[in-house]
Amino acid sequence: MKKLLILLSLLCNTAFALEFQKYPVVLESSRGEQVIIVETLDKSQALIKVVGVNHPIDEVVFLTDLLPHGSIKAYKYIFDGQQRALVTREQGYACCSYALYLPDTRKAIYLSEQKDKRNKAISEDTYAQYQAQLADNIQANFAKFNRDKAIANSLEALDKAQQRFTKQCGGKIETTINWQEIDDSLLQTYAIGAYCGQVANSLAKQCESASEFKSVAQQFSKVECEFTDELKLRHTDSLIHFKTAPKAPNQAQFVEAYLRNL
Repeated sequence: MKKLLILLSLLCNTAFALEFQKYPVVLESSRGEQVIIVETLDKSQALIKVVGVNHPIDEVVFLTDLLPHGSIKAYKYIFDGQQRALVTREQGYACCSYALYLPDTRKAIYLSEQKDKRNKAISEDTYAQYQAQLADNIQANFAKFNRDKAIANSLEALDKAQQRFTKQCGGKIETTINWQEIDDSLLQTYAIGAYCGQVANSLAKQCESASEFKSVAQQFSKVECEFTDELKLRHTDSLIHFKTAPKAPNQAQFVEAYLRNL
């Protein structure tokens, strides 16, 4: 977190030293979402404001870096502790194709340039809004990693796995994680709920494919999940102890093979 705050401080100080283009790039979608891009003179960075979206970043101005993004480029910023692409830009014959990606969504919002709306007053207003929001730490708050939200997302994934178990196997099973042992880097990098939910999901899958397996699955009521550097499964009468290693290959097959032999 300390490194992130230092980075944000450097970005803030840099923004005031940058020189921006007089005229903005104004983009709009077919549904009315709008993106304003005010590039620096060397076009390596840009202020970006998204308007008309049902999302907390609506009308927030972010300082972004234009960086490679696969085979194209993207304006990237820090959100929820990670660098993300806000707007992608693909070079075409005439110029560019743009797409907006709102945080925590995978759907692209395709945009087209509105050259008749290029007005230097828009650039001035966008920069002034950026300065005001920066003073209120709005961008910094969006940049911080939201640990509670990440845990809530994992718990939601676990709940879906447990509901699937109940539907296919009958009975109930609970997957528990010692969240104090899960540091922020793990939460940011891996889908904890998906990894730890593998046991409940695999049990449900086998109940669905073989009804006689239900009596085997119903003897278990709890899964204890750990993130380690080794992949292991052990069980007692009602408990399955699952050690998951994110870098271990073929985890789903490993879990299924173990459970088939119960």
